[in-house]
Amino acid sequence: MVNTAMLIYLITGSEVYGAGGDSRYIRELASYLSSAGFCIKIISRMGRFTSINSENLTAIKIGNINRKKLREHDSSSLYFMLSHLPNPLTTILGTLMLVRDIKNERNSKKIIHIHDATSSLLIAFVISKIFNIPFLVQIHGFPIKEQQIKLTRENSLLNDFVWFLTRTWHIIAIRLMKRCVMLLVNNKEVKSFYEACGIPSEKLEVVPSAVNLIEFTRHLLSENKARKCLGFPSLKNTIDIGFVGGLKPEKNAETLVKAFGKLIRDIPELKARLIIIGDGPMRLILEEHIKEHGINGCVFFLGYIPDAYRFLNAIDIFVLPSLSEGCPLALLEAMACGKAIIASDIPAIREIVEDGKEALLFDPFSSDQLKEAILKLYHNSELRRELGENAKMKARRYDINVVFPKIVKAYQEVLRNKILNKNNTCTCQSEGCLTR
Repeated sequence: MVNTAMLIYLITGSEVYGAGGDSRYIRELASYLSSAGFCIKIISRMGRFTSINSENLTAIKIGNINRKKLREHDSSSLYFMLSHLPNPLTTILGTLMLVRDIKNERNSKKIIHIHDATSSLLIAFVISKIFNIPFLVQIHGFPIKEQQIKLTRENSLLNDFVWFLTRTWHIIAIRLMKRCVMLLVNNKEVKSFYEACGIPSEKLEVVPSAVNLIEFTRHLLSENKARKCLGFPSLKNTIDIGFVGGLKPEKNAETLVKAFGKLIRDIPELKARLIIIGDGPMRLILEEHIKEHGINGCVFFLGYIPDAYRFLNAIDIFVLPSLSEGCPLALLEAMACGKAIIASDIPAIREIVEDGKEALLFDPFSSDQLKEAILKLYHNSELRRELGENAKMKARRYDINVVFPKIVKAYQEVLRNKILNKNNTCTCQSEGCLTR
């Protein structure tokens, strides 16, 4: 049984009601922890404070997501360039809000669990110094690698300056993270990276992303309903290829568009459509590529769609061409839906799927390899079915009831160690005390 007096502060530099995978992860985690008996409070961007319990979890709805604001952020390259640096206002407001709440919660056992290594890390470090509250760090994705991909697309003084700031902050962040009690990462590649940065291996734990398979199955639309909602009627012998995700440099949708363009150019009689669900700063560039290849009539940008996983049955082949990933939620959801998957042959994805068994893997820098993979699945419905079935079976390993107990176990270890350390710390003033 979990002590109901145990208070967990989940801290994120993003929005609780945001559209990204990180925000969705935090909402799912908050829901799970609340149902397990923890008291949950979330501090998010600009110090926004949200108390979570089983009664108000239903209030976390997609309707709360400001789509206009999301689009403004998505279209701002400067916003994304600075997203891996601390936000001073978020840091100050978050710290003040947390100090006030901690003073009102004096009788609770507390743990701080942060979900980024920017503003949240500064907040946790300051609070741990003031109140001696242990904090865990959870890294989603591979932040510094993603930032490098964004900033090296083109040479400019601004990009060079932001990359200098990023590297400088990374050095500071590593020093701060050494003070955390545990560092949770998405995959072994990121774990090795932080070990090389000097984080003790005993502090590092791999905890992947998670899918609530019960809720996923409940809200998943049938093929006909999904196609109808998206406005894509089923066409005989037509294969729909789908991408779901942010249109950011590291997601590499550019290679997918190029591969599809080559496919249509080389085989004009091919009956296929490319459906892109998501938005971001790369959209205009992608639209230019579509015009260049003359494929406007068979590529469809649907923009950001809340809970896009509900529409996965509208596509036949799911493609994830990312250059860098942590443990992509979009991939796990495609697996849970039993989709035929084509994905990048990168370490993070190789940890989740095996080439030829649950997916076909390709070099993310090669549009020709991706083109051949699409063509292979286009002509082989049996292989599509086999890959989908294997992927769906493997998705069970990433259910929240498998993954989130690892986090609960981490909390329990942290509190147990804190109690042991407290008991081993003597406040006796006797000169002969052996524990001093």
